[in-house]
Amino acid sequence: MSDLYNKLKKIVSDKFVSNDIYVRHGYSRNVDIVLQGVPDIVLRPKDAQEISEILKIANEENIAVIPRGAGICEFGGSKPIGDNGIVLDMKRMNNILNLDEENLIITAEAGISWGKLNEYLCYFGLYTGCMGPGSGMSASIGGSISHHSVGGGGCAKYGACTNQLVSLEVVLPSGEIIETGSQANKFSNLPFNRFGNGPDLAGLFCGDNGIFGVKTKISLQVFPKPEHVECKTFQLPRKEREVSAKILNEIRYRGIDVYDAMYLMDLLVRITTQEGLMPMWNQLKKKRGLIFYTIEANTEVELKEKVKLLDKIMEDNKTESLGSEISDGNIARWHYEEQGHWQFYHNLWGIFPSMQPLTAECFTPINIFPKVLNDIDQWDMEHEEDMRKIFNIAGNRPITGSGPIILIDGNNVEITCGFTSFWSYFNGEIHDFIDDLNLELWKSLLERVTKHGAQWYMMGDFMSRLMVDIGAYSEEFYNLMKSIKKTLDPNMILSRGKFNFWGDK
Repeated sequence: MSDLYNKLKKIVSDKFVSNDIYVRHGYSRNVDIVLQGVPDIVLRPKDAQEISEILKIANEENIAVIPRGAGICEFGGSKPIGDNGIVLDMKRMNNILNLDEENLIITAEAGISWGKLNEYLCYFGLYTGCMGPGSGMSASIGGSISHHSVGGGGCAKYGACTNQLVSLEVVLPSGEIIETGSQANKFSNLPFNRFGNGPDLAGLFCGDNGIFGVKTKISLQVFPKPEHVECKTFQLPRKEREVSAKILNEIRYRGIDVYDAMYLMDLLVRITTQEGLMPMWNQLKKKRGLIFYTIEANTEVELKEKVKLLDKIMEDNKTESLGSEISDGNIARWHYEEQGHWQFYHNLWGIFPSMQPLTAECFTPINIFPKVLNDIDQWDMEHEEDMRKIFNIAGNRPITGSGPIILIDGNNVEITCGFTSFWSYFNGEIHDFIDDLNLELWKSLLERVTKHGAQWYMMGDFMSRLMVDIGAYSEEFYNLMKSIKKTLDPNMILSRGKFNFWGDK
């Protein structure tokens, strides 16, 4: 291992390589509660050329390489599976390279966060459309492209962040460096279009969860931020899940291009109010579910017409407006104007001391999400005995359900479902059974949701392997994905183990 360390040190210098036990353990966690994997070496490369050299050495040594953006993923996606490998920390690659204001395209290094990128764009009256995931204050754009991320603002209007992708610079597992889209033509000076010059190879690296290549440079469409906006929040009547689904479908049927539309279930309203996290809702007499919309327009006249249509949908479905100000409970205004989209999304994480997430993020059609949520409730009741075992230690019961239901492109929504539980270490004592029970419950719930036909997008270590283990992929699809992996990465070094692509360890 010392020979390998010295080879890598020559590439990135002493300052940006470490095999220190404390550093390595610092890279052994994401936000998940049960997955572990301590790397052998951690590197912070500065550019695609350094990554290329690192990957060539990794192939010679047959050692796994794990790209890590900001480490915000929920399924062990940016750390080793087991104790081995090289972690490529992309944080040094966080620079904006070019803003093409004429063609409305920004090019940046893949390690930059959505927060930093949009802070820069706001000085030009621009934004990225989809603002990335709910963790976008720190989540990297490279990791988000790898996941088809949604969750920040703008998903109803712009869809997942990969929808605005123009071109990629990618280092393949072999160390070769390629560019996609318009940049496949070596005579193109600036990226301007994703499609053409042959097949859409960028799509191969969208949602790949880091198995096909290391993204180093990303070009995205950007958009002028409209001058006029309205944000409204409404309390839902009974049968709130079914009513919210009906409202979201009607928005789509009428072709209203909302910027955001989101359903917040009664569980979120009740617990966040109870724990003092959302004082804007203290005045609500009934802690029922909420739904909100945000609509943008270029003129006042256009805005008024759109608001009229949306308010009619809300009125016809017997919702009650909460008022225009944030203090009235109007979370839509806070979400849009105060960057609440990066503060509220994972709203039950850590609500009680030592509570951690075992959640998952997926897409479903609007019309089936109430059925999925109802079945998650049923799953929770079926596992009451297991939940009670954890309650007896922690004094609080794990919370099962979903975060906000977010309208994305088409007639689809994003669901963040799962449960929050506790560590095995609690109140000065270790209770080993909790880790094993959490893992068993997590697998059980995700398998249940998978069988509703959900489309998982942030998969990482855990979900990618679970899909294979439970036979969710068709044999033909999985074999094609495996053959592509073998062609690009014959030694299976990159993100080794995801989707059960192990190679020779």
